[in-house]
Amino acid sequence: MSIPASALIIDDENHIRTYLRMLLKQLGVGTTFEAPNIAQAREQFAAHQPEMVTLDLNMPGGNGLDFLREIRQHNEDVYVVIMSADALTATVRSAVEAGADGFIRKDLPPPQMLEELKKIFADEPAGEEHRV
Repeated sequence: MSIPASALIIDDENHIRTYLRMLLKQLGVGTTFEAPNIAQAREQFAAHQPEMVTLDLNMPGGNGLDFLREIRQHNEDVYVVIMSADALTATVRSAVEAGADGFIRKDLPPPQMLEELKKIFADEPAGEEHRV
């Protein structure tokens, strides 16, 4: 995918949202929106229709995979990357089945996270991370 004009970062941890916002801005994403829970994610998604979503799986007020399915019901074109510390094969498979375009472990060191995001934007196969 090319660098999106806008992205919605959905994660219940403020430091993760800040970290992702800085990385996405560094890569050239124009506008970022944030949501700390599924209810606010729904509001932000409806209000802004971002080109890309980064989505944590375990969220207050709902499950990230359920929200991914909701996104897919309304918009097949938005690029959704699951960002989770849980990278078990079953988790990745569930994300793919729900419609995820990519999967990156959110506990990666900053240089590696930046490289994985660059690969997504360049449409290259991801290194050690799961690219779906």
